[in-house]
Amino acid sequence: MGEPRALRTEATLRPVARSARLILFVTVFIDLLGFGIVIPFLPLFAARLGIGAAGVGAVLAAYSATQFLFAPMLGNLSDRVGRRPILLFGLAGSAVGYALYGYAASFAGLLISRIVHGACAATVSTAQAYMADITSEEQRAQAMGLIGAAFGLGFVLGPALGGLLGYSSLRVPVYFASALAAANFAFALYSLPESLPAAFSEKAVRSGRGRLAMPAITPTLRRPDLRRLLVLAFLCTVVFAAFETTFALVAAARYGYGAKAVGGALAWAGIAQAAAQGYLVGKLARRLGESRLIRLGIVALGMGLGPLASFSSTAWLLVLLGLAAAGYGFANPAIASLLSKLAGAASKGEALGVNQSALSLARIVGPLLAGAAYQSLGPTAPYVGAALIMLVGLVTARGVADAGG
Repeated sequence: MGEPRALRTEATLRPVARSARLILFVTVFIDLLGFGIVIPFLPLFAARLGIGAAGVGAVLAAYSATQFLFAPMLGNLSDRVGRRPILLFGLAGSAVGYALYGYAASFAGLLISRIVHGACAATVSTAQAYMADITSEEQRAQAMGLIGAAFGLGFVLGPALGGLLGYSSLRVPVYFASALAAANFAFALYSLPESLPAAFSEKAVRSGRGRLAMPAITPTLRRPDLRRLLVLAFLCTVVFAAFETTFALVAAARYGYGAKAVGGALAWAGIAQAAAQGYLVGKLARRLGESRLIRLGIVALGMGLGPLASFSSTAWLLVLLGLAAAGYGFANPAIASLLSKLAGAASKGEALGVNQSALSLARIVGPLLAGAAYQSLGPTAPYVGAALIMLVGLVTARGVADAGG
């Protein structure tokens, strides 16, 4: 489905796009910086509240579970009322969620804080929809890569900053993240314009699109082309979440790494992913098209993760980490770009919201599968399993075609 002429002409896109890309990059970067500051230290924070491993797992899953439920509804609503209000809602929700986290003195308090945060967490998918509004189809993959780069950099720098802030108290990073989210809200409130033309938004309101209800997911899932892309997004994120869950254990068992070395290795992976998304995706998408870039990412992700737990050489570890991180960095924005094109102008927010739900579901399933496989079958099992899942993904990706292809 093609986009309305008013949304795709360069004359329409240029005035908004000049400043909005930088503002969106900063918005997503700061949002994920706060996330990265807090999340790596959540198990330690929970332990000091007397919460056991099962409770920590429930707290971590609560965020993804509520995001899974609410992201499609908020994405659908953004097609109706505009991207800006939903972005502001997400940033305000982050500030409140972190504040509740900081005040938490029990399992219930910590759980509620993550539920509130997850229910408001549509920042990345709405930012992707915003980017789709202000970029031409030729620039779409590069724009999605820019959002991915902001995401990756936030995760790279967040844990390091959290470590410095948490030296005296684990509550300090949480309050800092809340203040950061509030400042980000103020920044976006005064700097970020709306990306949907008023006439288009009014038409969506009259048509009744964007109701905050679960059936909003259904139209996207009914289409086989979109459904195939969502399956690929789910599979790629399942294996990457499995890696994130077990890497610290594998690095200690196979490579003899301590906490500092694990942090350095993950920082290297984050840099590789950010470089792939922020620089290489746009160039490769123009040359190869999104469908081939998705397949390239799947191959790189499988080749990087498959043998990762089978070596003890630091040089090999860095090569494999870089390959896996770059692979995910290629596949994820290419899938989002193609989703936004195939969904059409009226449903971009909805489709990208459903995509965010698929990623959230993957971040629930991936850690559970990886933990069970690691415990019952040994350190190599999650990684060999990841390679096999990527083989399934490669077969699935054969049916993906570029928009208009």
